[in-house]
Amino acid sequence: MNKKKGIIFGVLAGIIYGCTPILAKLTYLEGSNTMALTLYRNLLSVPFIFAMLKYKGYKKNDFKITAGECKKVAILASLGPTLTALTLYGAYNYISVGMSTTIHYIYPVLVTAACILLFKEKVSSEKIVALILSTTGIMLFFEGNFNIMGVMLALISGVIYAAHILYIDKSGLNNMYPFKLNLYLTIVASVYLFIASAVSGNLTFSLTPKGWLYTALISFLVSFLANTFIFISVKNAGPTITSIVGMLEPITSVVLGILILKEPVSYKNIAACILILAGVLVVTVVKDKPADNSVVATKK
Repeated sequence: MNKKKGIIFGVLAGIIYGCTPILAKLTYLEGSNTMALTLYRNLLSVPFIFAMLKYKGYKKNDFKITAGECKKVAILASLGPTLTALTLYGAYNYISVGMSTTIHYIYPVLVTAACILLFKEKVSSEKIVALILSTTGIMLFFEGNFNIMGVMLALISGVIYAAHILYIDKSGLNNMYPFKLNLYLTIVASVYLFIASAVSGNLTFSLTPKGWLYTALISFLVSFLANTFIFISVKNAGPTITSIVGMLEPITSVVLGILILKEPVSYKNIAACILILAGVLVVTVVKDKPADNSVVATKK
């Protein structure tokens, strides 16, 4: 296990995820919608991942996976790429994006609680402090009108994503090469999302050329790079630290919103960013004690 490597890849994933809302808004202006974007984001990443595996020298037999691994991939694909996206995007229909995101980010707390209560792992005091700082910062982003349906959907999205992070760490899928795992994950998730899009009537092919370009860019950045980085981060740093450094995502969104969309800056947002950065800094600079077995390498 390499904590430094895990943190670096977790930070990179968080930053990339934070760029997604800006690019997503651009695709919506070009004829896309949230369901279609989620589908194409997964589907269009398959050629990128396949090319990477071929570049790494993968032969036909190297792509084989066991029946047990197939079942685990099917479960994992139903969590993060599918159910998390559907519930979080569903929350946007009832409450603001800011409020949805704030509630969704309960997942680091749930991951840590599960590690302690369910898996009897020891979590250092430094990680608890980092979690408190970062979660307080996230709460400062809270705004919008209250709607029980929206709140419940956002909460469910956080619960499901926590399960996604933990399942990566506990299922044994970490023994699979990250890009190989991501290949099967995106293929299965694409099937799930195609069915969901078709049933809901949100499947559309009427994107402009610029819309398809933006979608391909999101696919490359998120489903090809960031999702794979998360696998590497959980394997090397564990689910708790990965969840904490992942809170850099809303900071990235806020900064890009200010720079690109000329959104207003508030003292509350500045304070939120400082608290989140402080939390990330704590888990980055503090060395794990020998007795701290809070993370077992098993990978996302």
